[in-house]
Amino acid sequence: MRPVVLFYTSQAAADFSAYTAALTQHGYEVRYCADAATLRHEARRRSGRAVQDGEPVLVVLAAATPFNRAAASILAGLPQVGVLAQVDSCDDAALVATLQLGIDSWCPRKCSPQVLVLALHSLKRRLESGAAFEPRQAAGPEPQGEAAADSPPVSEGQWQLRDQAWVLETPSGRRLRLTSSERNFMLTLLQNPDNAATHDDLSHRKGQRPADAQMAKQRLGVLVSRLRHKVEQHDDEFPIKSVHNWGYMFTGGLVLWGGAAASGSGDAAPPDEAPP
Repeated sequence: MRPVVLFYTSQAAADFSAYTAALTQHGYEVRYCADAATLRHEARRRSGRAVQDGEPVLVVLAAATPFNRAAASILAGLPQVGVLAQVDSCDDAALVATLQLGIDSWCPRKCSPQVLVLALHSLKRRLESGAAFEPRQAAGPEPQGEAAADSPPVSEGQWQLRDQAWVLETPSGRRLRLTSSERNFMLTLLQNPDNAATHDDLSHRKGQRPADAQMAKQRLGVLVSRLRHKVEQHDDEFPIKSVHNWGYMFTGGLVLWGGAAASGSGDAAPPDEAPP
């Protein structure tokens, strides 16, 4: 079984063809993850296998720095997953900020394929060395869903916006009514790449004065806290991450059932109650 490298980037795989060729030549299987939800699913699924067979999973964070930082929090704590981040700046402050997120290794963003391969070799060796001192779980039959492992996830971990996005359904099936501001917040995230949006986009107030922008940012913080509390009351964890000085990112799978637009004068009124 070949070791797997998951590339997290919104760029086309062809842009990384030199990396792909070098890694393939050295025996790696390369998979590209274009968004955070795919990365989360792939890393979790392969991490479970890695614990069984002892072959670590390697992740290269090659997206823009704010997205890399949010992705690092998604991967934190996954067993047998090593994370290497490509960084724009190699000054001490930038590296400290990156490594504090739990990144295992780093390399310059435009490093040569040889440098990337050697950095991943080193990371893989450290993970294998650490695993040698941990008790291995007894091998057993694969979970029923593993037979279709390469097919996209259907509903596992999926969050759904229903009833023109006035209702948020959790992965456990619980349905929560949303206020107008909560609904607009979730729709804005959904309509942006990687389910991530800036503070300005989320508050729908571009070009505002610094004082007004700060107030809007504080209001967003209150809204997110309220949403998180609403979800956690039902024993679910709300997968929203704050990207420092930039915005917010929804790190779970999120789909919209039927069309919906941001609240406005011509928008449909919220349903009287969430469907059972």
